Amino acid sequence: MAYPLTFIVHSGMALACLALPFQAISAIDMRPHIAVIDNSESYVEIINTGEQTEYVAIALYRLNNPGVPPDQESLTPLGITVQPLLFAAPMKLALGVNQRSRIALKARGAPEQEQVYRLSVMPQRNLTASGEKGAVIGVQIAYMGLVRHLPKKPAPQWHHSCEIEGILLYNKGNIRLSWRNLQVIDDFNLYPNQQRQLGVHKITGNVEGAPVNLSCQRSFRE
Repeated sequence: MAYPLTFIVHSGMALACLALPFQAISAIDMRPHIAVIDNSESYVEIINTGEQTEYVAIALYRLNNPGVPPDQESLTPLGITVQPLLFAAPMKLALGVNQRSRIALKARGAPEQEQVYRLSVMPQRNLTASGEKGAVIGVQIAYMGLVRHLPKKPAPQWHHSCEIEGILLYNKGNIRLSWRNLQVIDDFNLYPNQQRQLGVHKITGNVEGAPVNLSCQRSFRE
């Protein structure tokens, strides 16, 4: 999902970064909101749905802790990464009202396991808001899409164990696993080398479209 981040700036210093609902501000749209890179190149389309020309800066960030809520994400700019496997071009665009343009996502190689990125599209202008004691605060918006860079040979694999707290899942494969249509708990994604304690002892649903029915009613690992 693409969502906007708000950067509140005062006297040139970034003070806070807050995640807002995507519907809150709709000057820029991004399609698809989730891009999947499984070959050398792919594209994301951005659209200016606002009422004035937008000059935007484009950047890629490595998502260090995929699967957490957006406001808890840890991001590393690819600009400071040595020999990144993925880059975006162009880095700047001018978009007229209702104008569309494409961002190319180019791979220099394939990762051993899925890597996840945030694609940032940031209009180069500040909105203003009133702060404490009447101070004017600049508010800058960055629209963030998700980019999944897949290995050459995706290999989904997982296992579970029965714990006192409930079912423990572990992703042993090299790509993200989507757990959907679950009973009792919310849907979630489990990334390579991640584990998740469900807190329930029985669950039914689908993993990557395949039905699953797990039960840990009798025994637990010591």
